[in-house]
Amino acid sequence: MPDLPVAATIIALNVLSVILIVKRHRFNWEQRLREQYGVDRHWWIPPIALALTLIFSVVSFSAVQTAFTQKFGIIALIFSFGVMAEGLRASGFFSHLAYRIVEKGNGKTGKLILYMFVLTSAVTFFTSNDIVIYVLTPIIVSICFRAGIKNTKLILLSQFIAANTLSMSMLIGSPTNLIIAESAGLDFFSYFFLMVLPAFVAFLASFLLLKILTKILQSEKFSVMSDIELQQSYSVPDVNPHPGFTDQMRDWVLIFGFFVALVAAVTFLNYSLLWCAVPAIMISLGYWHFSGKHETEIREPLGNLPYGIFFFGMTFFIFAEQFSRTGFVNTDLVPFLQNFFSSGKIATVFTGIFGSGILVNMFLDLPSAAIISEILPKLELGFLAEKILTQAALVGLNIGTYVTSIGALAGLIWFEEMRIQRSEELENFPEMKNEMIFPDRIDLIRYGVLNFLFAGFVTAVFLLVEWMVLVKVL
Repeated sequence: MPDLPVAATIIALNVLSVILIVKRHRFNWEQRLREQYGVDRHWWIPPIALALTLIFSVVSFSAVQTAFTQKFGIIALIFSFGVMAEGLRASGFFSHLAYRIVEKGNGKTGKLILYMFVLTSAVTFFTSNDIVIYVLTPIIVSICFRAGIKNTKLILLSQFIAANTLSMSMLIGSPTNLIIAESAGLDFFSYFFLMVLPAFVAFLASFLLLKILTKILQSEKFSVMSDIELQQSYSVPDVNPHPGFTDQMRDWVLIFGFFVALVAAVTFLNYSLLWCAVPAIMISLGYWHFSGKHETEIREPLGNLPYGIFFFGMTFFIFAEQFSRTGFVNTDLVPFLQNFFSSGKIATVFTGIFGSGILVNMFLDLPSAAIISEILPKLELGFLAEKILTQAALVGLNIGTYVTSIGALAGLIWFEEMRIQRSEELENFPEMKNEMIFPDRIDLIRYGVLNFLFAGFVTAVFLLVEWMVLVKVL
């Protein structure tokens, strides 16, 4: 099959798959599958798309083999995150932290929102965006019901932004980081030193914007986002479900700390990620089974693992591998980008951030990162330009997820966790059914675009200054 039709077919199937996955409507049989077995569209739509490309010779079996060989370790690492997320949640560690923050807020909603933003950012810095979304979202929804925070939009929207900001600072913060780092030859430490400053600049920009918006909403003098109402106070819940730091919490924190150290060692030695993913899974499941400190059996964390990510992730990794092999990429796209990024610093930085951010909202973050990771090594821009472009692409891949639920599976997880926890809370507080207001996809777009543009612009200016300083130093 000619190269251009292959590239166009892969892009078309990619876009179609994403649209079908994020589309909210589900048929009755799909709802039953999701409720009974946890199987949603990201399980079966990508494999069908992959099967079609194999049948019609759009994708070669060598591309499949290469993608499995090079990217399976990333999928395994995501599974290990899933097991540890279950352990941390079962221990009550995150609930303990969140309720302590509620107490520190002293009943002032504006202060609580800022504190929760910082807590979410801190947890994201040391863990990953998916863990934070998966674990903290139900806790925050529960807190809102118990504290009487009826309009939950700002506290939940800011949590989502925070979860996807400092995630760029460490290699394990997001699967997209792993993908780009692998193609750029970055280990745990080199990645950290490359991205820690841009990550904190983006964090400070987002925090500043949240603080400004909180002040505006508290003043009630402006009609900006008037539907995101901010009540002045909340009721501090009488009961903290996890008031003390337990041995079980300590053990899971130590297990996660060991995992981070293992990732650092494995990537530094340039070994396969399986060398840290497999031990992490075995240690986590072994502790769950033999410690005798868990109320539920080991089949619960096994049943909650994100198995769908295997079908979703591997399909798009295969698509990216085949896409990178086409003549369109090598003879048209790469030379075009080579000339474009050679035109100047401003074009490189702003296109790197906002271009990758837009790409995320067209293809999702994993396939976008896979495509970018195949293109970046083929560009010959010089050491500094390649360094800054890599930083810019990583910034865009992470903060681009602010904007829509299409940006990442984390967005789909976020809405799903809100829906589940809301249903559970309404069983205990049926009288609040018509009072509680939650963010929808339009709210995410409005608030996400505002944050994406502001944080992206501030970080782009920082990268330009960094580039000019490094030119003088080097």
